[in-house]
Amino acid sequence: MFDRDDHDSYHEALALAASLDGKLRNDAKQPISFQSIASVPSFELWLLLHYEDIQAPMHHDEVMRRLKLHIPGYDKGAGNAFAITSEHLAVATQRAERLAARFTARTDPEPFTAIVELVKLLTTLRG
Repeated sequence: MFDRDDHDSYHEALALAASLDGKLRNDAKQPISFQSIASVPSFELWLLLHYEDIQAPMHHDEVMRRLKLHIPGYDKGAGNAFAITSEHLAVATQRAERLAARFTARTDPEPFTAIVELVKLLTTLRG
């Protein structure tokens, strides 16, 4: 999982992740699925989608500024983000899926987040 932010090597990281899919093996010698979970411009877009319907490019600083209007005191890497935003998970999922129907991790600077796919997977694993 990684952000677009302003990283010069972002597109190279996407290509490297794609090249690893199926090439690594687990202990049973079976190929491992390897998928990048990218977010453009940043992870915080996913959190902001819980509160706002973002459909246009936005700099990561603006995403952070707007997110802090909804989650005062939020700091990058805060461990309680899921608990704080979970009541809005359904709407964030719809908004992220709508973005994914229009854009990809490569259509930068358009907003995109694949974090929704990771969240869906993790919530199915809860027993």
